[in-house]
Amino acid sequence: MSSSGVGLAERPVRWTDRLLRWLRASSLDQRLCRGEPAETSVVLALHATRLAQPKVRGELARTLRRVMWMAERAPSTATARVRVCRPQVRDAHRELRNLCDRLVASGPVSARGVAQVRVLLADGAGPLYRRTSPDDLGARLRRALAAMDTLGPPPPTDA
Repeated sequence: MSSSGVGLAERPVRWTDRLLRWLRASSLDQRLCRGEPAETSVVLALHATRLAQPKVRGELARTLRRVMWMAERAPSTATARVRVCRPQVRDAHRELRNLCDRLVASGPVSARGVAQVRVLLADGAGPLYRRTSPDDLGARLRRALAAMDTLGPPPPTDA
């Protein structure tokens, strides 16, 4: 801990920290989405730093653009390993486009918003892939976009 009792102690990043960041990426995304500060652990800080990198953001933007492309094409078992919920993706086209633009824009973004995009893409039961999902795809995309632009600690939530 730092002298104020908050944050991380200064120490070199170990190879085990990098391995844990890779192995626990999904759970680290979940922790960031819940608003846990990246400074609570070295592994979480490494993950948050990686998510904010332009390369990672560009990869996510390309994936979202592919999702939009898939929603405009007739489903084909030969070309798609995963099928998106075409009506919901088409309805959220503007939000997807705005999110892609923000991901590839220069300037800093909050890792929390990028983690929300990753969680959305990985959630096979979510609104991106299932019509029966209780979540609204457009609303999730807007929340991720807003979170990307919120640098600093997350706002308090009603618990």
